Amino acid sequence: MKRRTGIYFLIFIWCLLLSSCGEKGADKSGIRVFYLSGTDYGIREQAYTPKANDRNGIIRELIAKLCVQPKEMNLKAPVSDFRLLTSETRGSIITMNFSEDYYNMDAVDEVLTRTAVVNTLCSFSEIDGVYFLVDGEELHDADGEEPGIMEPDQFIYNSYTEMRNYERVRLHLYFANEAGNRLVDAYRTVVYNSNMPLERIVLEQVIQGPNGNFAYPTVNKDTKVINITTRDGICYVNLSDEFSNEHLDVTPQVALYSIVNSLCELPSIDTVQISVDGQQDTVFMESISLTGSFRVNEDIVEGTREEDGGRK
Repeated sequence: MKRRTGIYFLIFIWCLLLSSCGEKGADKSGIRVFYLSGTDYGIREQAYTPKANDRNGIIRELIAKLCVQPKEMNLKAPVSDFRLLTSETRGSIITMNFSEDYYNMDAVDEVLTRTAVVNTLCSFSEIDGVYFLVDGEELHDADGEEPGIMEPDQFIYNSYTEMRNYERVRLHLYFANEAGNRLVDAYRTVVYNSNMPLERIVLEQVIQGPNGNFAYPTVNKDTKVINITTRDGICYVNLSDEFSNEHLDVTPQVALYSIVNSLCELPSIDTVQISVDGQQDTVFMESISLTGSFRVNEDIVEGTREEDGGRK
């Protein structure tokens, strides 16, 4: 009898171990909720520990937090002037379908709302991106573009203590065509902290790559901006080794002039001087010497410039 009781006890312990392995909780570390600031253009983040332990429960809690007004009077829930109609999670992507009132926001509030929603949901380690629908149709931003699946690194924000003097700017960027042998125009509106140099914003957006399938990236996304300054019309750019060591399927001219042409769209910049890890005596992609500075190359861009700055 004692032997049988011992066997039953071992089986009971074994079942408990199997149960605990099967119900392993989701990682709650690093989860944050982002709110809109009611006193200025900006967002404020708060650490949050979900009550749920499972993946779906955590996602439901985060979505609920986005829709409920916080206790702090100077903060505003991102989903407040419009309604969340439905949400759906497939793999690591969440689709959020909002009411048509979403389009009543001005451009700055709209970008900050997206920033708060995307950064909140993606602070959960099992979510990589968020896809926005408005009344069942894909979101169009203030410039009529479809941002597609959005990730946190598409948005420029600083900690709350630095979030002052936000400005909205429409950038004229250059990316690769499908063949990788010419540049194409892309316009992108960003909301950024005016304490950050605009040339850094431009360069980081080029490195980030295009939104949508009309153009293709030109620079390795792992490239870091070590330093960038502008003096007397010359923009001095210092990039990490990834810029020259890991190349995409584009020509050397397309990669280089996607940066040069994009920066030279800023009125303060006439020429661009590029160095890699502080060194300028580099031959980029075994083709272009980086010694000296570079001006806009119109010949490599598809189409003809129109008066409004676009191309046809």
